[in-house]
Amino acid sequence: MDRRRWAVTVIAGLVIPVILMFLAGRGSGSSLPEQLLVGLAGRIQGVARWVTGGTSDLLNGYALLVGVREENERLLAERDRLLQEALLAKQLAVEVQRLRKVLDLREKRPDLRLEAAQVVAMDVTPFHRVGRIQVQTAGVALQPDMAVLTPEGLVGRITRAAGSLGDVMMLGDQRSRVACEVLGQGVLGVLIGSGLPDRYSAWLQVAQTEDPLPRGAVVVTSGHDRVFPRGIEVGYVLDQDARRRAGPFVEYEVRLAANPAAWDTVLVAAPAGSGPGTGP
Repeated sequence: MDRRRWAVTVIAGLVIPVILMFLAGRGSGSSLPEQLLVGLAGRIQGVARWVTGGTSDLLNGYALLVGVREENERLLAERDRLLQEALLAKQLAVEVQRLRKVLDLREKRPDLRLEAAQVVAMDVTPFHRVGRIQVQTAGVALQPDMAVLTPEGLVGRITRAAGSLGDVMMLGDQRSRVACEVLGQGVLGVLIGSGLPDRYSAWLQVAQTEDPLPRGAVVVTSGHDRVFPRGIEVGYVLDQDARRRAGPFVEYEVRLAANPAAWDTVLVAAPAGSGPGTGP
């Protein structure tokens, strides 16, 4: 109804001035009524021009706003697409870098028969630390006591295996024991899991007769337990002032080198009698 009333008003505003001008043209235009008619017609025509002009500007502005909104929506959709592609590219770059490190480790340790395994499950502590992982190989049978490692260092060992699926005990587990040595120091010891759920750490137990170990000393596997191959990085000695007595031994806290949460592909040291690794 309002649209019809608006249309009638516009039409009347255009037609009435024409009729008044026609009537004024038929006379001499000198009488007062005719002059009033001409003035009124001019006023009405001015109002009609203002209405039609304002309507035209409003329509043009509306069309412009619609075009701007559509362009903004298109630009937002393009931005979201580019952000998704950038995120995917970053993820692929990280994955390629990880696989490159895995391959480099295999090249650096040709003495080890390493098989790639995917981390298929993780048990997380209340402090958001990985307490246990489960790995699976591509058809390679796993066995208990197989060493599990990453390019950062040793992760742990297989405790239970069912075909290509195996549970891994982490180095931080309080049941874990690893024969180790301090690189370049000639100090032998045993790495004992701390069992702490809030950080990746363990205790290196050495004889009291050994000289104090410096902060940052590198701890590697010694191979004396016949479980873990020799020379795999384990961790780093923390503040020597925090060492503690344990009977005839001294224990140093060691920050573990490998963060299992950072890897979804690990390496399993296959038995010496198995065939060559197949690679990831």
